[in-house]
Amino acid sequence: MSSAGPSPEITLLQSLTLLVARWSSPALQRSVAQTAGVEVDAADVSTLYVLGMRGPMRAGDLAKDVHASRPTVSKQLARLERAGMIRREVDPLDGRVSIVRLSAQGVAAHQRLLAQGIRMMRRALRDRPRADATAFAAEVADLIQRLGVTDSPGDPAGGHQRSRPGRDSQEDQS
Repeated sequence: MSSAGPSPEITLLQSLTLLVARWSSPALQRSVAQTAGVEVDAADVSTLYVLGMRGPMRAGDLAKDVHASRPTVSKQLARLERAGMIRREVDPLDGRVSIVRLSAQGVAAHQRLLAQGIRMMRRALRDRPRADATAFAAEVADLIQRLGVTDSPGDPAGGHQRSRPGRDSQEDQS
């Protein structure tokens, strides 16, 4: 009786677990930031990236999005503010709360991080025909959605309802 190897479920579970662990590691975050020419602490890269991807938000909502405690995000935001990457503004809906947004320097840093990530994806997909890479990307996006991981504010799978202050386009943030 021959062994057919691990099931697709085990292979996916192991591969995704390794990917998440490696991708979120301080060593890789530091390397990506350095290669992109972004001078921030490795621990702050994901916070900078999420702000660039999702736009202005309250610090508490950001903490939920990056899966970190409020005190941790508060320290990250203080470092990013000192580095000139973010600015805080009073929430027009609740003057007791601040909205955090990328500064022009933060937008530029986010764009460099994004460009570096795209280069990494292109390298990983370089041996696939474009149609295969497109189909693969759609399959991964579908898998992530089926697993209940979303970027949609208020989506029950996302785990929380979030206020969405007016989001400026990247051009408006510069």
